[in-house]
Amino acid sequence: MSNLPFKPLQFGDITIDRCVESEGDFFPAAMFFPDSTEAMIDAQRDWLEPHFMKPKSIGGGMLGGIFTYVIRTDRHTILVDTCVGNDKERTMTPNWHMKQTGWLDDLRAMGVAPESVDFVMCTHLHVDHVGWNTQLVDGRWVPTFPNARYIFHKTEYEAWEKSQDNPAMDGCFKDSVLPVVEAGNADLVTSDYAVNDAIWLEPSPGHTPGHVCINLKGGGKHALFTGDSFHHPLQVAYPEWSSAFCSDKQMSADTRHRIVEKLCDTDSYMMAAHFAAPTAGRVVANGDRCKLQVDE
Repeated sequence: MSNLPFKPLQFGDITIDRCVESEGDFFPAAMFFPDSTEAMIDAQRDWLEPHFMKPKSIGGGMLGGIFTYVIRTDRHTILVDTCVGNDKERTMTPNWHMKQTGWLDDLRAMGVAPESVDFVMCTHLHVDHVGWNTQLVDGRWVPTFPNARYIFHKTEYEAWEKSQDNPAMDGCFKDSVLPVVEAGNADLVTSDYAVNDAIWLEPSPGHTPGHVCINLKGGGKHALFTGDSFHHPLQVAYPEWSSAFCSDKQMSADTRHRIVEKLCDTDSYMMAAHFAAPTAGRVVANGDRCKLQVDE
């Protein structure tokens, strides 16, 4: 496991932090990335270990996490993706079934009361990105953040509205998305949506039909929250590897190639949804490939 923690980032008067639901062993690489080979993975171990992969002497598996980014500006508190959540029936993924974690208490301990959240921005609507959108109160699913506007991409919402029983959803549309819409707290937006001049969407389809990245700038710095367009830093080196859970594998690969090309050898931070601590890094050239370089 990485010995480097996530360090909150300061972009002028904007801070970026994480509220972690779980972190540690990730999915097996051979299952998660069908096009991967052990030799190709080993070729990248010099920079992946120990933060993003275990040393081969203790199994060599991928490391990852499920967490929410917490963005605080001088005007707004914004959450990016909301993990798996508590009390949710998740039959497809036993480890996520009826979870009980202290995520909401941890968020409060960070100084973020549910009532103080202004925006919940979902990069997409898969089960591990919408769970804390709602909580169970007196037998009903209600928005966890009652004063927030929940930002869902219109294409994404409409696609899953028609495919609610898809295994990738595992029931989350009914208990974590639809109740927000029915409560009047959701805004269905297009790819040109912006909170303000500092925070705006960027289309990144492929993993899901309406997947988006989120741009943030402040204090002369820039970050791209890439959601599940990247699941693991291996895909920085091999953007052609789509996960087993991508709805359009070629489009997903095209999106990753575009993002890697855009970020490579710039000062922009890549902030993916599942990268283990230290999580944030810069994409840099590494021979004929690229790698994620983290601050030591």
